[in-house]
Amino acid sequence: LISFSGESGAGKTESTKHILQCLAAISGTKKNSSIEQQILEANPIMEAFGNAKTIRNDNSSRFGKYITVNFDSNGAIANAYVDQYLLEKIRIVSQAKEERNYHIFYCILAGLGNEERNKLKLTKATDYAYLNKSTPKCDTRNDAEEWKAIRHACKVLMFTDDELFEILRILAVVLHLGNIQYAAQSAKGIDSVAIKDPKLVEFIASLLEVDAKRLSTALITRTLEVHEGKVARALNASSAADVRDAFVKGLYGQMFEWLIERINVAMNNKNNANRQNPSEEKFRSVGVLDIFGFEKFEQNSFEQLCINYTNEELQQFFVHHVFKLEQAEYEKEGVNWKKITFIDNQDIIDLLARGRMSIISMIDEEMIVPQGTDQTLCAKLQQQHGKNKHFISQSSRQVQKSLLFGVKHFAGPVSYDCLNFLEKNRDTFSNDLKHVLAKSNNRLIKTIFPIESLNLDDKKRKPSLAAQFRKSL
Repeated sequence: LISFSGESGAGKTESTKHILQCLAAISGTKKNSSIEQQILEANPIMEAFGNAKTIRNDNSSRFGKYITVNFDSNGAIANAYVDQYLLEKIRIVSQAKEERNYHIFYCILAGLGNEERNKLKLTKATDYAYLNKSTPKCDTRNDAEEWKAIRHACKVLMFTDDELFEILRILAVVLHLGNIQYAAQSAKGIDSVAIKDPKLVEFIASLLEVDAKRLSTALITRTLEVHEGKVARALNASSAADVRDAFVKGLYGQMFEWLIERINVAMNNKNNANRQNPSEEKFRSVGVLDIFGFEKFEQNSFEQLCINYTNEELQQFFVHHVFKLEQAEYEKEGVNWKKITFIDNQDIIDLLARGRMSIISMIDEEMIVPQGTDQTLCAKLQQQHGKNKHFISQSSRQVQKSLLFGVKHFAGPVSYDCLNFLEKNRDTFSNDLKHVLAKSNNRLIKTIFPIESLNLDDKKRKPSLAAQFRKSL
């Protein structure tokens, strides 16, 4: 296992690429073999869809990946596999000042030819609400040239032209959905909204290959189960925007998972292997872990809490294997040695994610409590953990003015703003929109949203993002 650690911008992703290049170069694989090329060409695709410009780094990984490279008995690369962890989906719909959305959006807008651009009705980055208009460019990157590199990488990984265009359709859907605007209206004391540009929804529906009227209805209403059956409740402008944004995050997130699996299929093609009986061969493996680094910004939210918790777990893995287990072995064998003093961060992990009253557990619980809000969450965290030496509490007066709490991480103290914690943790889109997608005739939509995975039962609740996060770790 090769694991890279360090704060955001330290060079973990670049180091990962160098390691993969080294493994490809020193293996016994035939020069310029397909598997060797595919491992290297997977990076431009993953970076385009999962990396973005942040305040600290022009090519920051906003997801974690674990790459397993398998070698046969001759030392040649047989195949490879990528596991991906927790894409930062909130970035798709909003970015901090001076940051960008994922690279892929800027690449297609800069590099697409006129024919594809016209089919998808795409223009320039500043025309889209989901792209931070204050920073459409990134000085260290050439978006148009990178689009050429992405297309080349897709060919090496055996993506068909049809598959690539289906991906472009979903990317276009994301951008167009962000431009939907709502007009507030009221009738008989009930607030509701109408979509200002119905033609835009019709075009989005044509890209998704779903019924335009059903899509429009699902974007401005929510179906509820009552004793009498199901009733449609009108959404206000704020709720409708939340439904739209959750829909977009679900679309992009599922496409990203499919993309990684599609890369894995190519890198595990039997034609890559130089062996007679691949099923009978036992592999030796090298695993490379590249995951988001510790983050501390001027304003830190739910994403930073999850990222920093990941780094706490990585630190504990290091502490456990390098110090705890090794020193226990020395004691067992009676080795004459001087005990090494080290900082154990297990207490911080316990505060963050161990037990029913850990911070992450309390975030999950507040989502299902009646009238649970970001404000009540912050107050409960202060009350429950105020005396914990690793928790930084606010005074009563400060809590009333802000929603801040802090954690003394192994890498340093970080202050978190609870605003939007609960909404970010839900990570779901409405069942009404799931029902719309279930009727899609689009091949890629059918693939990334198979009916059995849509969970159309309103009574079943998808695990929160924090729950998924802990499970993956």
